Amino acid sequence: MSREASDSFDSIAILGPGLIGGSVALAVRKYLPNCEVRIWARREEPLAQARELGIASVTSTDIRSVVSGASLVLLATPVSTFLPLAKQFLPSLDPSAIVTDVGSVKGVVHQTIGQFLVSHKRCFIGSHPMAGAEKQGLENAREDLFCGATVVLTAGEDCETAALAKLKNFWIEIGAGNILQMGEDEHDCAVGRVSHLPHLLAALCARSAHCDGVSPDVLGKLAAGGFRDTTRVSSGGAELWADIILSNKEVITTALEDCHKDLSELLGIINRGEADSLRAWLEKARKNRRNLCND
Repeated sequence: MSREASDSFDSIAILGPGLIGGSVALAVRKYLPNCEVRIWARREEPLAQARELGIASVTSTDIRSVVSGASLVLLATPVSTFLPLAKQFLPSLDPSAIVTDVGSVKGVVHQTIGQFLVSHKRCFIGSHPMAGAEKQGLENAREDLFCGATVVLTAGEDCETAALAKLKNFWIEIGAGNILQMGEDEHDCAVGRVSHLPHLLAALCARSAHCDGVSPDVLGKLAAGGFRDTTRVSSGGAELWADIILSNKEVITTALEDCHKDLSELLGIINRGEADSLRAWLEKARKNRRNLCND
């Protein structure tokens, strides 16, 4: 799998023009105008949207025709679809092309599509841009979605340095502010704690927002910044997030068990009326957030 390094990709096939895939297309149009954009979708509707936006020179429901000739193939569909799609487009995949994805988990990705492509002497490198929004779909895509964002790259031991450097350069060219390279297991453990778990806890807060004798209308009027900020991410699509959580279920299970222990401790402190212990519990949480966030 010898490859010559060059500054930019000359053609990118985006499989799945939703929020992330569409934002990549918009960013490529703005920052890499000489890169041809090719878009595949299962349905004609998002392809029609892509044509209206003028973000692709090729749009089709025929995955092989879209992938053919592309130097970068980017999967922006649910993780569970990656391997079936790869089996479909492999015959049209250029031997020198790089395949990447934008999935929120990486272990299962490398175990499935990664191993499949490597076994057929193709290059696969996982990507995870830490950027997004609660509203999905191409209509919510933005050309500046990745500006300043961290992008994680996960590459196997057989990945060539030139290919990795080229993909890093691509993300930087479309706006990424920080590129992190790590193993897929390390990635899944980290994002499980700081991305996947917070989504479930936000969903739990949203599910628990009811009070006997108080109407939803009144609760809605009382829901100020604290509730809105805490539950904002729970507005993400249920189908997408179910796919993410189940693809990282071991890490999530452990994280939820740890939360259960912490919550049990908190309940005990409150029931016993231990003010000093409650202040210490809250102070630990405050310090942890300060160490992780700069805002």
